[in-house]
Amino acid sequence: MNGDLISTTTIRQRGQLTIPGKLRKKSHWLSEGSVVAILSSLEEEIKVVPYKARTERIDWRQVWDKIKLARSFKGEKGNLSEFIFKDRISH
Repeated sequence: MNGDLISTTTIRQRGQLTIPGKLRKKSHWLSEGSVVAILSSLEEEIKVVPYKARTERIDWRQVWDKIKLARSFKGEKGNLSEFIFKDRISH
């Protein structure tokens, strides 16, 4: 694998995975309390990478406007919010 450090570990009961010490020492960002992103691009591959916060700002007014619009839709059986509520409590 082109000089990659290879190690094995076991996934525990609740999906917990211990990253072996020699791999943690190789990467300065793999320390206690580090926030990581877990990516899966292929069926047989998962990557753990340093988390990078989103830099774009969320327009909360726009989000709420879209929520209000979705709630305002009315059909033969009532509005969308009522339908979702009834659907959730029925399961």
